[in-house]
Amino acid sequence: MSTKPYIGVCTRIVIYSVLAHLVIAGVGFISFMCKLIDETHADNCSLLGMLMAQNIFVLFLEILIVVAIMSVIVYANKKLRKISSEHTADIDNLKKQFQRELEEKNELIRNLTSLYEKTIKSSSQKSEFFYNMSHELKTPLSVILGAIQLISQKYPLDGNDRRKSTRHLITIKQNCYRLLRLINNILDISRIDSGYIKTNMVNCNIVYLVEDITSSVIPYVEQKGLTLEFDTLEEEIITAVDVDKIERIILNLLSNAVKFTNPGGKITVKVAKKFNKVIIKVKDTGIGIPKNMQAAIFERYRQVKNGLTAEIEGSGIGLSIVKSFVALHNGVIKVRSKENKGSEFIISLPIQLCEENQWHDPNGQNSQSRIIEAINIEFSDIYSMTP
Repeated sequence: MSTKPYIGVCTRIVIYSVLAHLVIAGVGFISFMCKLIDETHADNCSLLGMLMAQNIFVLFLEILIVVAIMSVIVYANKKLRKISSEHTADIDNLKKQFQRELEEKNELIRNLTSLYEKTIKSSSQKSEFFYNMSHELKTPLSVILGAIQLISQKYPLDGNDRRKSTRHLITIKQNCYRLLRLINNILDISRIDSGYIKTNMVNCNIVYLVEDITSSVIPYVEQKGLTLEFDTLEEEIITAVDVDKIERIILNLLSNAVKFTNPGGKITVKVAKKFNKVIIKVKDTGIGIPKNMQAAIFERYRQVKNGLTAEIEGSGIGLSIVKSFVALHNGVIKVRSKENKGSEFIISLPIQLCEENQWHDPNGQNSQSRIIEAINIEFSDIYSMTP
């Protein structure tokens, strides 16, 4: 409720009270002076008359001043009311304009929300589609690989026929591995996007795990005319990891190092302990990564494009999966690189143990064959299999 009418009424009451007080006081004083003149000796009457006239004049001036003040206040009130009414109209117009803009923004927000929900739904459907299609593609690929192995074992050939058939079977098998690698990557992306990817954490000696993976890769690296070394100052670092995902991480980094290092180059894998973290480094003497691309190589579908990489194939999703797998272990990965000097990928993982007493068995029945199979898949696009 507005306080302006209330203030105006109070102002009038005060002015009228002052005016009434002046009038009453003046009339009282005049009456007193008249009575005093009647009772006073004639010699003093003229002096009293002058005093009374002076007081009547002062009273008249005071009344005029009060009336003038009241007139000014009334005029100011009228002016203020006029200005207030104009401002009120402007304020009402601004309120209406603001209300319209607010309604337009709310409508825009509703439209954006609807588009966002549709986008999320579409993305979810796309991920589900890729996931289902990858599973559908993986099944016949597994059958083809199984049939190839069965043919190699059950139907041996002699002489030239054997060499020709073996070469063709190896070509089929290698390309099956390439397709399987791509399908596995798509499946991993779908799982990461949907949040369904899980970790199977077990306690293990990560020094031995990384060394075992590196040693298994040496024959494949040597086919490219490269040297691969493993180095560590620690014999044992016990921590909880997902063994399969650590294998995928190391193999992906090694395959990239082999892919982008020219014959005669060197690849080094180091494992160290720093405070409560495990540090894994994969370093090569390859072509390096331009500085403006180093922040983007972990983004999905991003690849380094220059004259030196024009003939190297890739989907641009391997390092993004590596980064996601490292993040699943609450770790971080970064890169240091100089063009024509090589690259170094540095992984930092916190040392932690499983609450359950679950340990990785490095000498398990299928451990070595599983690593070889993983290597065949991960290296399928960078080396030629031999009989």
